[in-house]
Amino acid sequence: MTDLYTYLWTNAAAFSLVLVRVSTLFFFLPIFGVITPFPIKAGICLVLTLIFTPLVVGRVSMPTDIWNFFLLLVPEALLGMSMGLLVRIIFAGVQLGGQLLGFQMGFGVAEVIDPVTGAQAPVLSQMAYLITLLLFLVLNIHHYFLLALGEGFRLLPPGLLKLSPSFFLELARQGEILFRLSLRILAPVLAILLLLQIAFGIICRFVPQINIMIVSFPLTIGVGLFFFGLTLELLGKVLNPAFGRAVEQLPYVLKAFGGG
Repeated sequence: MTDLYTYLWTNAAAFSLVLVRVSTLFFFLPIFGVITPFPIKAGICLVLTLIFTPLVVGRVSMPTDIWNFFLLLVPEALLGMSMGLLVRIIFAGVQLGGQLLGFQMGFGVAEVIDPVTGAQAPVLSQMAYLITLLLFLVLNIHHYFLLALGEGFRLLPPGLLKLSPSFFLELARQGEILFRLSLRILAPVLAILLLLQIAFGIICRFVPQINIMIVSFPLTIGVGLFFFGLTLELLGKVLNPAFGRAVEQLPYVLKAFGGG
């Protein structure tokens, strides 16, 4: 234990920079939301930092000035954030689709606690999010991010990162994935509900004796839930390529921060 304390004290600067990159990535990964106890998250980050620190010790000269040291923390945090956003955008797209579907079905006031942000979110949005999280873990996508994190320390040790404005513009363009995924997953259900509303309008026009308001609410919820369940069977076929593209972009993220 004394040797560990001595090692950490000797390499405190390198340990701090590695910790910033690791903790930022874990903060943006969906599997470590507010539902995960803070001691567990902190323990995982510290263990991984201890594992990765020997990869960078002695390879980069750390600045003695405190201001220059804090300047090195910024690109480390941005690299971890950029890697985490590649997959966070996919989850946000699924949640957006579930939120739109919930409003269309009349579940706008039925909300639960979002395990990631701690805020309240529609029920269907959270159900789609949890199924996506399950697929994320079953497909072992988090393993690729851990491998990319270790490879990043081997190729790009702290102090050698370069900020690329063009990369951040490309990362901003990835926001279109959010809307594209939400439409691909839940557009069929929204289209069916739209046709159902049109049918209600026609019935109300030709048979005004029917109280269409009383009939439409349970029928809309029943039809929406039925086709939402059918859509969940196709969720893996849509998300698997999206997760694959996120993994394929990890080397480009490292290359961009390396000045490539």
